[in-house]
Amino acid sequence: MSFKLGEYRLKKEEMSLIKLMELKASNMWKGVISLSQWIPWYDMPKELKKSICDYTNDTKAKDYTLSQGILELREKMVKLYNPKYGSNFKSEEVLITSWAIEGISSLLLTIITKSSDEVIMFEPTYASYNNIVKISWAKHIGCPLNKKFWINFKKLKESINSNTRAIVLVNPNNPTWTSIDLKDIEKILKYIKWKNIYLITDEVYNYFMFNNKWENFSHLKLFDKYKKYLVIINSWSKSFWITGWRIGYMIANKYLIKEVLKIHDSLVTCAPSHSQYAIMQNLDILFKFAKKINKQLENRRDFVVWELEKMSKYISFKIPNGSYYIFPKFKYTKWDYRECMRILDKAKVSLVPWLTFWEWWKWHFRICYGRDMNDLKVWLKRLKKYFENR
Repeated sequence: MSFKLGEYRLKKEEMSLIKLMELKASNMWKGVISLSQWIPWYDMPKELKKSICDYTNDTKAKDYTLSQGILELREKMVKLYNPKYGSNFKSEEVLITSWAIEGISSLLLTIITKSSDEVIMFEPTYASYNNIVKISWAKHIGCPLNKKFWINFKKLKESINSNTRAIVLVNPNNPTWTSIDLKDIEKILKYIKWKNIYLITDEVYNYFMFNNKWENFSHLKLFDKYKKYLVIINSWSKSFWITGWRIGYMIANKYLIKEVLKIHDSLVTCAPSHSQYAIMQNLDILFKFAKKINKQLENRRDFVVWELEKMSKYISFKIPNGSYYIFPKFKYTKWDYRECMRILDKAKVSLVPWLTFWEWWKWHFRICYGRDMNDLKVWLKRLKKYFENR
């Protein structure tokens, strides 16, 4: 009997379309502008850069840390985050992870105990999570957002049954840019209170919310009241632009953290030591730095919206209130993948088709505007010219 690698979990899965679009763009001749992924225009804070260099030569940063993460880092999070969000979590309720996805992976591998267990995911959502559910042996249950990309509570309640073990919510959402109010998050928490279900919230974009909302948004505001079944996932990758540092965190009740720690320790032992030490030394500049970057990002949002409105004959969209994505819809075709490939070939602009995130409603595409302003100006001209000449 022949056996193919990966067949037991991801038999029918391919590389993410985001990565495929990036790969195709990189293989083409020079001049392609990719808006498939986030490549910031700003550098990490100079203080953080200095710290990572210093700790690279520091003996203690060359060794493993505690699997749960450096205690001083977790205590600093408690000191800074609790006053910010009105929460009261403790250092033992924090697990420093090797990026956000590792945290969710370790969590699902902990709470999924049998193949009949189900994980509900609001769709569209981050492309990798479906595969993580499959790797954990659980069954993926899609719960579509409504046409305004908001929670459809009727469909959610219909999706929940005795096999449901978790609900995953990316909030603010990737790719739709929408952010669900905490009052609606609390509706979910109240509904699952006695059902032995965890609500897993991925809030890695919570620093990128406009109209001053970002300063007050975090699911931590609900943690004290619902810590028995609320799990918060986040990272510093986006806010500091340190995606290669592979460091994030999970906040959950201490009993769940203790169990997840067993899987986390088996997978990665600990998050990168030098990353932890550098973050620990500079965490107090996070909010100030994020506020500065968020204002620049909002200006880019406004510029892109202004220019895209000139293309209203060909696309429609809603103005983002957070993250660094915009999610337009083609007015003239439902074949988003085919059209994005044609735009790449003809206009030398790489976009991400809706098919990456959800198999239905095939007419949207994702644009990342968290890029250099010169690139934004060029691709907007190219896209407008393509539409006019198509």
